[in-house]
Amino acid sequence: MERLHGGGDGEAQRPLGDAAVEPVAVDLAPLRRSAGVREIISYERVCGVPLHRRFVTVLVAVLLFAAAMLAGLWFLGRSDILQVAPILGVFVIGYTLIAAFGFAWYAVGLSRRVKIAAFAWRNGWAYADLLTRTRRPGSAFTRVAQGQERAVVACDDERMPFELGHHHSVSRGQEAATVQRPFAFIELPLPSAVPHIVLANRTRSIIPTLGLGRGAAKMELEGEFASVFRLIVPDGYQQDALYIFTPDLMARVIDLGSRAEIELVSDRLYVYLPGSTRFDRAEVMQAAVTLAEEFHRRFAARTAMYRDDAAGALAQRAGVAVGLRGQRLAGRGVSVLAIAGTTAALLLSAGVTAVTLFGGDLVRSFGG
Repeated sequence: MERLHGGGDGEAQRPLGDAAVEPVAVDLAPLRRSAGVREIISYERVCGVPLHRRFVTVLVAVLLFAAAMLAGLWFLGRSDILQVAPILGVFVIGYTLIAAFGFAWYAVGLSRRVKIAAFAWRNGWAYADLLTRTRRPGSAFTRVAQGQERAVVACDDERMPFELGHHHSVSRGQEAATVQRPFAFIELPLPSAVPHIVLANRTRSIIPTLGLGRGAAKMELEGEFASVFRLIVPDGYQQDALYIFTPDLMARVIDLGSRAEIELVSDRLYVYLPGSTRFDRAEVMQAAVTLAEEFHRRFAARTAMYRDDAAGALAQRAGVAVGLRGQRLAGRGVSVLAIAGTTAALLLSAGVTAVTLFGGDLVRSFGG
C-alpha cells in the first residue's frame, strides 16, 4: 500500500491563510504604468529580438504598405476603374485596415511583455521574451510537438521558486493535430517526486483530459469542490491524492485559482490558467505571486517526505520515489474542441460529396 510519510495532523489542520506567515513583498510599480517607445526599443535590444521583428521595423513596413494601398486607391479612382469594379476599392481599404489592426494587436502584446520584463528585472528575477523546446513534464506541454513560451518570468526566491508565462503551440504539416488553445502557466518545484495527479476543472478545461488516465481512478470530491474540480489519479493512489488535496488546501485553491487546473507530475507542480490571463496587470501578478508562495509552502509540506511503498526496495535504494504505475497517467488527452472541429469538417465534407454525386438526381426526383 502506498503511504505518505511526514506532515503531521497539525500541519493538515492549519488553515492556508496562516496569519503567522508574512506575505512576500514585490515591487509592482512597473506594472502600473504604460510602456513608452524608448522602453520598447531598449527591451528589444536587451532581449535580442531579431531586427525583422522589432517595433520600428514593423511600423515602417506597415506604413509603407498603407501608403502603397492608398496610392493604389488613388490610381484606381483616377482611372475610373472603381466605377466598373468597386470591389477593388473595398479590397484596398480592407487590407489597409487589417494591416493597421494587426500592428495595433502586435504593439499591445509587445508593450505588455515590456511591462512584465520591467517588473521581473525590478525584483531581481530572470526574464525571457521567447523560449522554445523547454521540455517541461506537464501534460499540456508534452502533447504538443512544438511549443513556444512568451514572457517567461523565473524567480529563485526560496520562499516561492517559480516560473510563469504563456504557452502557444506551433504546428507544421502533420503536427496540426497537436494544436491546442494558448494557456498561461505557473510551474513550482516539489521537494520530492509524487504520483501523477491532475485536478481537472469541470467548468473550464485547459488540459485536454478526454482519454487522459485510461484505466485510472477519477475521484469525485466532496461538497462545493465537486461542482468545480475532479481528481484524476493512477489506480491505487487514491489515498495519496486525498492526503495531498486536503479540504483546507482545496478551499484555498478555490480562493486563488477557481478558473485554474493543477497537475502534479514527477517533482513539479503546474497551475494552468486561461490564455487570457493578464500577468501585465498589477493585481493579477500579485495574485500569481501569492498563489506561488502559498502553493509552494503547502504542497511542499504535504509532499516533502513522500515515499511510495509499492515501488519496491530495489527502486527505493536506487532513489526512485514513485513506482512505475504511478509515474504517469495513461494516454495523452484529446481536446473536446478538436473532436468537435474534426467531426464538423467530416460532416461538411460528406455533405459536399453527397451533393456533388447525387444532387442532380435528388433535384430531378423532387421535380418529378
